[in-house]
Amino acid sequence: MPKPVAQLDERDPLMTHARVFQCPRCHEFIATDAKTCRFCSTQIDSESAQSAADTQDQENKRYRRHQYARHMMIGGGLFALGALITVGTYGWASSSQGATHYVITYGLLISGGGDFLYGLVGWLGELR
Repeated sequence: MPKPVAQLDERDPLMTHARVFQCPRCHEFIATDAKTCRFCSTQIDSESAQSAADTQDQENKRYRRHQYARHMMIGGGLFALGALITVGTYGWASSSQGATHYVITYGLLISGGGDFLYGLVGWLGELR
């Protein structure tokens, strides 16, 4: 059974969940329930609109997964750099006679860990 083009949200009955795709002629984004493109007046049949919207959904999902993986890589790198600086300066301070101070890179640890977790939660959310 095909999905309805625009489904009403249970939380807000006035909001629709129309999907979008690019017009084959002018490449502007239009809703799947449109009969003609509002920019170039090209006739749109519902079958090709649904097919194009499915393709657009897949492309959007790939893009989001790539962006979430990027957040994980950058966040993991920042966290690792912060941990390396913290552990290195602590090791240097504990092994030397005169040095009693070490650096804790809270900024790198917190921002890197937060960015990694943001990417991980988003990436796992895209798996469903």
